[in-house]
Amino acid sequence: MEKNLFYIAELLSKKFQQEITPEEDKIISEWLQANSKNEEFLERLKAKAKIGIDVSFFDSLDSKKAWRHIAQRKRKNTFQLIFRVAAVFAVIFSCAAIFYFYQNIPTNERYVKSTDTRFKNDVLPASLGARLIRSDGELIGVKDKISILADGRIVDPTNQLLMQTAVDSSIKPNTLVVPAANYFNLTLADGTRVWVNANSELQFPSKFGTKERRVKLKGEAYFEVAKDATRPFFVESGQAKIRVLGTHFNVSAYGDHPVTSLEEGKVQVSNAKDIETLYPGQKAVVGENGIMLAQADLHKELAWKNNSFYFKKDNIVKIAEQLQNWYDLEISFSKGISFSKTYTGEIPRSANLSQVLKMLGFVSDLEFKLDKNKLLILKRQAMK
Repeated sequence: MEKNLFYIAELLSKKFQQEITPEEDKIISEWLQANSKNEEFLERLKAKAKIGIDVSFFDSLDSKKAWRHIAQRKRKNTFQLIFRVAAVFAVIFSCAAIFYFYQNIPTNERYVKSTDTRFKNDVLPASLGARLIRSDGELIGVKDKISILADGRIVDPTNQLLMQTAVDSSIKPNTLVVPAANYFNLTLADGTRVWVNANSELQFPSKFGTKERRVKLKGEAYFEVAKDATRPFFVESGQAKIRVLGTHFNVSAYGDHPVTSLEEGKVQVSNAKDIETLYPGQKAVVGENGIMLAQADLHKELAWKNNSFYFKKDNIVKIAEQLQNWYDLEISFSKGISFSKTYTGEIPRSANLSQVLKMLGFVSDLEFKLDKNKLLILKRQAMK
C-alpha cells in the first residue's frame, strides 16, 4: 500500500510539471475516485500552484534568481509571488514526502497560541523527523536519528531495527526526505555522520562498494566523512561533485549553484569542465561559467548545523528563504519593501517564529503579520 502511494506521489509531481502521460493521468483519476481525502490533497497542491508562473521557473529557483525575477517583472503583486513560487517548488521537489506527511500528521500541531497581540498565532521551530524510503519502495517515518549498520540494516539510537536490507540495495539507493520544518541526523554504513537541513533529500546506499562511497544531495547537509584511504567519498549535488577521503564540510544546494564550504581536511570540487581543490576556510561555488573559490565565513555558513540563525548583511529574500524552510511558511511582501537593504543578527533556531520576527523587527524597518503558516512582511510605516 505504501509503495503504491509513493508511486502516486511521483505521478503528482509529473502532473504539476506537465510531463504526465495519458496512461499515468488515468491512474491519477482512479486514485482520486477511490478516496475523497486524495482529492482534498490534490486541491491543496493546486491552490499553491495557481500563481501564474511557468513551471520551468521552478527548475532553477534560488534566491539570487528570485531577486532578479522580482526586479525584472513589473506587474502588480510581483513582490507577493516569489515565495509562493518557492513554496510550490518545495512541493514539486519533495512531493512524495509532503504527501506522506499529509496522510499521517495533523496540520495544526505546529501552531500555538501567541502571547503577542501582533500575531494571530505562533509557529514552533522545526523538529527532528524525516521519511525514509528504502530502495524497493518501503517507507517509514523516523523521529530520531538513525544508523546504517555494515550489513545494511537500519537501526535507531537504541539499536532497535527499523528496516532490513532491501534485496536490490546494491542497485538502487535509499532516499531520506526531510521536508520543511524538519531536520535530521544519520550515520552511514561506513561511519560517516550527516546532518541534513530542512527541505532536503539525501540518497545513499545501504552498503558502500569496495572502490568508492557515493551519495547524492538536494538541499543542504553537513558531512563528517569517515576516513578510508582505499574508498574515496563522493557527494553529487546538481552539477557539482565533491571528492574526499576524510573531512568535515558543508554543501548547500537549494538552487542552481551548489556551495561547498570546508571546515577541516581537503576536498576536490568539480563539474563537467573544471576541478578545484579546497583547503580549510575556503568555499567553492559551482556555476555555469566554472568554479569560483572564495574565503568562507564558517560561522555563518555552518550556523544552521550549530542550531542558529546567523544573518550577516543578508537581504530580506535570503532571510525569508531560511524562515520558509525552517518554519514551513508561505511568505509574501507588501509594496515598498527594499530588497537591497541588508540586516545582521543571530538567534537560536530553537526559538519560536515570533521571537525571530521580533529580533528582525528590532534591527530593521520591517513589521510582520502572521496567520498560521502565512507570513506577510511589511514596511513599518505601512502598518496601521
